[in-house]
Amino acid sequence: MTTDEQPPATGSESPSSTSVDGTTGETPPGPISRVSRPKEAARDWYDAISRWYETFADPFEEPARAAGVDLLDARPGERVLDVGCGTGTALVALSDAVGPGGTAVGIDLAAGMCRVSRTTLADAGLDHGVVVRGDAATLPFEDDAFDALFVSFVLELFDTPEMLAVLREWQRVLAPGGRLCVVSLSRRGDGPATWLYESVRTLAPTYADCRPIYVRDTLREAGFRIDDTREETVWVFPVEIVRCRLEP
Repeated sequence: MTTDEQPPATGSESPSSTSVDGTTGETPPGPISRVSRPKEAARDWYDAISRWYETFADPFEEPARAAGVDLLDARPGERVLDVGCGTGTALVALSDAVGPGGTAVGIDLAAGMCRVSRTTLADAGLDHGVVVRGDAATLPFEDDAFDALFVSFVLELFDTPEMLAVLREWQRVLAPGGRLCVVSLSRRGDGPATWLYESVRTLAPTYADCRPIYVRDTLREAGFRIDDTREETVWVFPVEIVRCRLEP
């Protein structure tokens, strides 16, 4: 699905009932849950599980992540940032896509994930890929540093009041006309899978830390223009894959 839809003039915490293709649908089912875990606790958790994450989580996330990489469509010579690169699975594909004439950088808050990502790149023979440790909310890069950003199962880890500020930070490092692809659990739809996940997350927020959000609405509220969307599932849980861009 492709659209030329412009972002709204003013933002709102409530999601719009207008779909990405401009048609009017039913009112979305309700508010998204909040994030109570401190950032330091999240960092320590991902650091602790970094050696095993590729075994128990990546196989389930990979189809949606691969669809996001495909939708981003990184090209030779481009400068691409993988925000929250994790074990480096997407970073390998992005590094391969931009080639030695481009730049592919991964950033992650957890030192353990950074180590695994560097190993993943080395095993793939991609010397031009770079991994740095840092916070996705305060990126250690200059303005307009990248042509494209890839973000997979990361935006929903930030609490609701933080998300717009985080997206503005990502805008800062995007060159004019640059594009962003976000892969995230989706709050759209109110089926049993969403209800089940929200129930599990309430009981075990450390293990089910990603939360379903309104991806397209949040991106539009931050001033992005939606280009294209896809839908996937992780296990049985709905996922939105959205490519958007900054106007030049």
